[in-house]
Amino acid sequence: MSRRHAILEGSIALAAAAALLTGCSASSPGTSASSARAQENVSQACAAASAYAAALTNFKQTLKPGATVEQIRSARDQVAKTYDDLIKASQDVARDEVNAVQAAEKNFDRAVKDVPDDATLTQAVGSLRDEAANVQAAVSDLQTAAKC
Repeated sequence: MSRRHAILEGSIALAAAAALLTGCSASSPGTSASSARAQENVSQACAAASAYAAALTNFKQTLKPGATVEQIRSARDQVAKTYDDLIKASQDVARDEVNAVQAAEKNFDRAVKDVPDDATLTQAVGSLRDEAANVQAAVSDLQTAAKC
């Protein structure tokens, strides 16, 4: 899958998440300001989780024959950026699930950093895919807990 297609796919996922959240956020006249803030926190967390999930998908798609360690690390950098955004947006939404994402991300980051510069993609692919899948599962749990 081309990088352009992956970016488009991520953008579509993010837009779909935002549309779903907008459709579910109708408020009644008695809704308090704190309830509105809570809904905004959930919306931001859900959007950040969708962007992070798209970056993880892009990372996994990078793991193909002919990819270099540098390309993998570049995709990893995008995962790291969206991860930081996710953690900031999710702090007040689903603490236990955020902790699980943080633990899975730590293992994933370690797996990427542990790939030697002279390693072949074949040597690294299995471990990296498994770690990325573990992170995706944790993000899915976060999205479920936040009711994204």
